[in-house]
Amino acid sequence: MSLARFVVPALAMASLALPAHAQSFDLLLRGGLVLDGTGNPAVRADVGVTNGVITAVGVLTDATAARVIDVTGHHVTPGFIDMHSHADRAFFDGDVEQRRAPNLVAQGITTVVFGPDGRNRAWPLEDEIAGFRDGGTALNVVPMVGHGRVRQEVMGRDIEREATEFEIATMAEEVRRGMEAGAWGLGAGPEYRPGRFSTTEEIIELAHVVAEYDGFYYSHQRSQSPLPLWLVPSMVEHYTPPSTWPPGWRLTATDGMHETIRIGREAGIRVVGSHIKAKGPRTWGQSAIDVNAIQRAWAEGVEVYLDQYPYETFGGGSVEVVPRHYFAPVGTDRSGGFDDPVWNSFAFDDGMLDNLRAHLADPELRAELIIDTEYILDLQGGADRHVIVLAPDGHEDLVGRTLQEVADENGVSAVQQAIDFALELGSPALRSGVRYRGLAGSAEDVERYMRQDFTATSTDGGVVLNAGPGRHPRYYGTYPHKIATYVREKGTITLPFFVRSSTGLPAQIIGLPDRGYVRVGQKADLVVFDYDRVEANATILDPGGENEGIAYVFVNGEAVVDGERLTGALPGEVLLRHEVRGR
Repeated sequence: MSLARFVVPALAMASLALPAHAQSFDLLLRGGLVLDGTGNPAVRADVGVTNGVITAVGVLTDATAARVIDVTGHHVTPGFIDMHSHADRAFFDGDVEQRRAPNLVAQGITTVVFGPDGRNRAWPLEDEIAGFRDGGTALNVVPMVGHGRVRQEVMGRDIEREATEFEIATMAEEVRRGMEAGAWGLGAGPEYRPGRFSTTEEIIELAHVVAEYDGFYYSHQRSQSPLPLWLVPSMVEHYTPPSTWPPGWRLTATDGMHETIRIGREAGIRVVGSHIKAKGPRTWGQSAIDVNAIQRAWAEGVEVYLDQYPYETFGGGSVEVVPRHYFAPVGTDRSGGFDDPVWNSFAFDDGMLDNLRAHLADPELRAELIIDTEYILDLQGGADRHVIVLAPDGHEDLVGRTLQEVADENGVSAVQQAIDFALELGSPALRSGVRYRGLAGSAEDVERYMRQDFTATSTDGGVVLNAGPGRHPRYYGTYPHKIATYVREKGTITLPFFVRSSTGLPAQIIGLPDRGYVRVGQKADLVVFDYDRVEANATILDPGGENEGIAYVFVNGEAVVDGERLTGALPGEVLLRHEVRGR
């Protein structure tokens, strides 16, 4: 696919010309290597900022400014736009420290897209917007309508069914209300409650409304694994799928991508398969299938995009291996899957290990436990890719080792070792005895997705003030990790390609006209970094490791990172579609 399809014009020649008279700015970045967000090579230029807007880019030799920063040898880029963020949790009702979003601004993020997985912090959208504004934010906010939130508002607790025509029409009016309030599109999570009970037709009807406003649709797709995340093999026979699902249903990752493409085609809307991944060895290679399907869709005129966090490990926190329903009393209803409210209300107390022993004592249930545990192990990358990140006091020597290593040392299978950990070390606070981070992805898939010119960068992270054991390093290191590992070390993509995937491309997907590029008239969301020094020190075992090399980050012209130091400023704005676009 040609990159030219996406690239917008480079820095205007007029903005590079020597000014006819000396200019004065609030801020002048002098002598940097400007990567403008289009994917074009770097140009040595000065950048002048006035009232939070870029007012000159070029050779500004005689210019003066209230503050001049010599950035010679550093790259100057647009601020990074995070296409899938959970910072809404902190920005809506968090205290001032959370609103400063230190782990996000330190990466160079200046704008975050909300409505992840179909959620809103409040409804109607005006209330959510007010919550973001009250107290301020470090970053700009792109509000979205959450499909799940709208569905729940209309259907109440009666969500485990198809919506009626009247209910869909009512949802459509709620979506319209959200778009009129300033939303940029529709976020959905059809692998989660309540979205997973919706039909594709329901989502298409709502997407039609969003398309009227030139909005976009982005989705945690209906499945990104051999089975949806709320099922394991033993639950499949107990689960009754909706009547609209085809006989012999599977709901694989392929099905999820095809649904997203179908929504784009039938609703005439830009669509995004969010935090794309191929999870577990059974799906490794899925990236080739997805890329082929997306390229065909583009050839048919359907705008399909992806966003991705650049790691081989998935999930925000650490994981367990023995499925939790084996810690519940024998006979507990499991027909609703792991996201059934029954599991949220169940108390995993001191009797949980007795429940596990009872399952193990029954030959049929023990066989199911083994099959399910083997499935989870495979889904999360295999026993040799399950790194222990948390263990009880007195067993710290286990941290950093893999489940397979410990099993081999003890002469047992990986499944048996996982069971032994639970029986010997388990507690209500840590029922599996230890916690793991699984490396469920393959380098081939991560890099194939990344190389596509329709793939944007995202974190799928939120605000974290203290990273505990097991936290995903993406919360602290997504963007510097992508630079250091996939640009500088591996050469998977070029630096201009990285910058575009993190700036101009997200702005294009969202429809933001005034951010994402370094050019006159754009808002002064800017990042300055030393390419040779950029490093993400956040790792599986130290997820809160601090970044290096990102020297300055400006949001609307105000520094949130200044000389690699956090300023604590709150210059972010809630970007309302009709205000930014003027309609």
